[in-house]
Amino acid sequence: MWRHVPHYILQPSRHVFSWSLSRAVVPCANVSTNCGEKDGFDCPVHVPVLLRETLAAFSRKRFDTGGPRHFVDGTAGFGGHSRAMLQHFPDVKLLCVDRDPEVLRIAQTNLADFQDRVRFSNGSYNDLEMHLKMAGFPKEVDGILVDLGANSFHFDTARRGFSVLHDGPLDMRFNQQDAQAQTAANAVNTLSEVQLTKIFRDFGEEKLAKEFAKAIVREREERGKVFETTRDLRESIERIANMWKSVKKGKNKKKKKSNRASKAGSTHPATRCFQALRIHVNDELNHVERGVKKLVNHLAPNGRLGTMLLHFGQ
Repeated sequence: MWRHVPHYILQPSRHVFSWSLSRAVVPCANVSTNCGEKDGFDCPVHVPVLLRETLAAFSRKRFDTGGPRHFVDGTAGFGGHSRAMLQHFPDVKLLCVDRDPEVLRIAQTNLADFQDRVRFSNGSYNDLEMHLKMAGFPKEVDGILVDLGANSFHFDTARRGFSVLHDGPLDMRFNQQDAQAQTAANAVNTLSEVQLTKIFRDFGEEKLAKEFAKAIVREREERGKVFETTRDLRESIERIANMWKSVKKGKNKKKKKSNRASKAGSTHPATRCFQALRIHVNDELNHVERGVKKLVNHLAPNGRLGTMLLHFGQ
């Protein structure tokens, strides 16, 4: 499902529009690299959704020059949307920016056949002025696209620690090379009950936010537990969730019914807490708020900024 939010004008002839959407990742059979070697899969490729809508939003008729000449993919991922732009607009020069250096290296591989027209820069779109300068791009560009949130690669790669379904270190940082960035393990092991409750409630809309936070802090203080892996956190939350179900809904028949629903594919009780921690660790909502305001200032006259949304807060 997707929803197009009609664009609105922030400055004369500068337009902003957004969609809500989902992502997909497939293995690439045509690219031979070692980009996924540690996890046992080939180099992944982003299959861009809403591709027709994206290309239409940046179509030639939108620009006095006959098409975008300079374009920025502010969340390049594996380069799916970038590849489509490069193929659709043969004269465009494109800058790929991404916070995750590992993901950006994959994009470089996937876009190797466009090396004369594309540049890559590791970092945040919040610092677009710096990225533009380093790439030799003008300060104002014709189009900017940002696909907000995490990449499917993050959830599918156990060692990144994003997914409730895979066992790995409780990390969740988009940039694992940033030693100063707080990991999810740091947050779970140091924040107070009040702070964790706010994170789970505000960023995950978790109804049992207070109960989960209280249980985590109790396990830390009374049992000396240190949360180091996704399994550590997942099992603690799952245990509290099951206890809560027993108290509120009864023990026997409804518990069996709940187990059958779980096997049928119901959401794991820790899913919202994992989402909330990821948003907190990467400061995603503040990042979006600050970044989008800055991006508008880098649009040329008649330029267009497109945002793709996945989370209610965005």
